[in-house]
Amino acid sequence: MRANEPVDPRDAYGAFIRRQPKPSPPPTNASGWDEHLRKVRKGLYEALGLDHVKGCDLAPEVLGVVERDDYVIERLTFQSQPDVRVTANLYRPRRQDGPAPGVLCVHGHWPWARIDPTVQARCIGLAKLGYICLCVDAFGAGERAPIPARGTYHGGPPAGMLWAAGVPLIGLQVHDNRRAVDYLTSRAEVDPTRLAITGASGGGNQTLYAGALDDRFTAVVPVCGVGTYEAYLETACCVCEVVPGGLKFARTGDVLAMIAPRALLVVSALQDSPQFSFGEAAKSVARARSRFEALGAGDRLRHVGIDSKHDYNQPMREAMYGWLDRWLRGKGDGSPVAEPMIVTEDPETLRCYPDGPSRPKSIVSVPEFGRRQAAALLAALPPPPDHREAWEAEAATLRADLAEVLGGLPETAPRVLRTSYDPARRLATIEMEPEPGLMLRGYLSLPEPSAVDPPSVVIHASEEEVTAEAAQERGMRRTGKAGLAVATVELRALGRLKPATSRVANAADHNEAEWGVWIGRPLLGQWVYDLLQWIEVVTDVVDRLPEAASFRRAPISLQGQGVAGIAAILASPYAPGVANVTADFAPVQLAEGSPTAQKSIRMGALAPNLLRLGDIGRLASLAAPRGLEVSYDVGPDGASLWPFEILPEFAHTQAVYRLYDAEDRFSIQAPGK
Repeated sequence: MRANEPVDPRDAYGAFIRRQPKPSPPPTNASGWDEHLRKVRKGLYEALGLDHVKGCDLAPEVLGVVERDDYVIERLTFQSQPDVRVTANLYRPRRQDGPAPGVLCVHGHWPWARIDPTVQARCIGLAKLGYICLCVDAFGAGERAPIPARGTYHGGPPAGMLWAAGVPLIGLQVHDNRRAVDYLTSRAEVDPTRLAITGASGGGNQTLYAGALDDRFTAVVPVCGVGTYEAYLETACCVCEVVPGGLKFARTGDVLAMIAPRALLVVSALQDSPQFSFGEAAKSVARARSRFEALGAGDRLRHVGIDSKHDYNQPMREAMYGWLDRWLRGKGDGSPVAEPMIVTEDPETLRCYPDGPSRPKSIVSVPEFGRRQAAALLAALPPPPDHREAWEAEAATLRADLAEVLGGLPETAPRVLRTSYDPARRLATIEMEPEPGLMLRGYLSLPEPSAVDPPSVVIHASEEEVTAEAAQERGMRRTGKAGLAVATVELRALGRLKPATSRVANAADHNEAEWGVWIGRPLLGQWVYDLLQWIEVVTDVVDRLPEAASFRRAPISLQGQGVAGIAAILASPYAPGVANVTADFAPVQLAEGSPTAQKSIRMGALAPNLLRLGDIGRLASLAAPRGLEVSYDVGPDGASLWPFEILPEFAHTQAVYRLYDAEDRFSIQAPGK
């Protein structure tokens, strides 16, 4: 960009995200690495929600066998959680002398998931070379999708809702992969001391985390799935690749370092996308290498580049065969091993349930699992207290927990960059920095001096672009003779400041929502942050602007439309000066999880672990005893909801308002009223 060239405001949020703290240098010795990686492991367990996923008996079922001349393919399922089954295929040599090394093969975003010909090829190749290979469908993909079909996708808002439920998709995949190892080692044909894991793309990502967190793997081979965490902040990735808050406690090189001193082969495509490029992967490999070398295992780390696009092609497979031969069988020096002739199957041949509707209910999709998890979390929350003192003690803890889930509240004052006033339009233009590097704009519309009602200041935010003309129209419509000063304000990554990212899985804010989750600052929390800063700024402008003298120390009403309505509700507990809160067209039921739900909700509203504290209807209790009105409410599918549909969601809020004898200060309005 040339000097003095204007910055596109749509780029501001991405630039802010990428200015997060850079990684610290890697430790220089084994003990330093041990201390650092203890923190990384703890962070991963918490971020992936692994302590919240239940184990159970595997209860395996072999559903059929495909016989070939020199290998056999079994169609099978096993249970990874209570009433959650994994669909899988096991490839084994027809003849073997004693237990053979086992390989867990995890697919990426291939059209047919585990039964895609690209995935089959490595499994057949391994079986022909004497390995036993288990290939599983990732959670929400393949036969575990809501509707099994070619090209099913397990990302988007339904997977984002798993963030809010505290069990991100990558955590569920890692848990499934650990249970897959349990199954693999339960087979008499498998030598449990010689195990490996491999996968490409999203499967390479799974390989990275499963390999780091499960010491049973002797060798780990991620393909086209390793780059750097920082590179994810430049582009789109699947929800299954997002580690909530990952950039707060780790880098990709740290996760690779966790594998040492076990054998690690990283395979990159030289023509891959930036986040999986050879160059980005090389940065992470270099960071991990110091731990391998500190442990005397430098020869157990290798990075190979293949001149191809994103794939798991024959040269990549041959590199993997050679690496596994060296470290699982003591054969060769790790150089590529020629692949035997492979003929893949018609994908339909390998299905566990050829008739999709015949799948048992224990084949659970991502939306259904999210609904179950959210329902369980909400059911476990305590009922509203029966007296005010008990509630206020609980509310103090809830406010602190909510602030942490939101990624933190403002600790420094906002900076007002510019304020100008147009007397003809009675309109003040305000530009402010809620945080360094972000500029938000707002307009304060003042009523005519003849306004007769007691003065009040309204701060209004929405998902739409904020312009002077729209703000003036809103001000004229709202002020009249009512004595209202109306501030129409921007929030980051919305309206004019919406990044120029594409809609993914019907989510308009897919990428920017993921970026916020990566840095531990979910967008919902950043919107709350902006509103709190706007309260400070608008109050300051009113105090300094002579034309607004009559509004000094006037009560403030906070109004939000769409996701800004949720932000307004959640900001109010931290803003003592706010007297009233209104949420219009706000998605007030985040926990709904039917297969058709979450179609239109912004992913930015899905803050990790939010539902562990409650859905919006419970968290709204923190607004009491302020005036609170929710109206024109919508469900996760974007459809309007009538008061009787959402009243049960706000039962806790009603009960708390009763504790303050303020039932008349809380209301739910019908659409169109």
